[in-house]
Amino acid sequence: MYQEKRPTCVTVIGWAWIIIGGLMCFAAVMGSLGSVIIGQMSEDDPEVPFIVRIFPFIAVAQIGVGALGLVSGVNFLKLKSASRTVLEVLSWLLLLFVIGFGIFWMHGWLSMTFDHAPTGFGLMGAIMGVVITVIYVIPLAIMLKYLRGDKVRNAMIGSAEQSLPPGTKDGEAEG
Repeated sequence: MYQEKRPTCVTVIGWAWIIIGGLMCFAAVMGSLGSVIIGQMSEDDPEVPFIVRIFPFIAVAQIGVGALGLVSGVNFLKLKSASRTVLEVLSWLLLLFVIGFGIFWMHGWLSMTFDHAPTGFGLMGAIMGVVITVIYVIPLAIMLKYLRGDKVRNAMIGSAEQSLPPGTKDGEAEG
């Protein structure tokens, strides 16, 4: 039987997702308030950017994902096995988003500065984009390594075994 009650990596990942989920919800609410103000200011402007018009839908999706991450983080701390799968999926999606945004940043930055700024300025921004992307990718990759690893898997299985009634094995009565 698995001896350790809750491995440190489970605690760190659970709290990370509680914080990430809470920040996502907070950012969506603040962005929604900003979107309302921008929408009111540009009501008569026919050239309102597309993102301003669809931001309420993005904010609702962000609140949903943030709440899912927050609740799954809490359940992960309680060693609920389903939360491991949810957090792994959310971590992969966040990793893809970070990499995609890094590529978007690089493309946007280079296209804006290619002909209009000194070479050093354009290069500095490109390097900054790569460094910031890597700063986010590394912890997510470590998180995914642990989520897929034996230590977390065993902790989840151990808690499932502990919750079975005495005298049963895998939900079947022995006898």
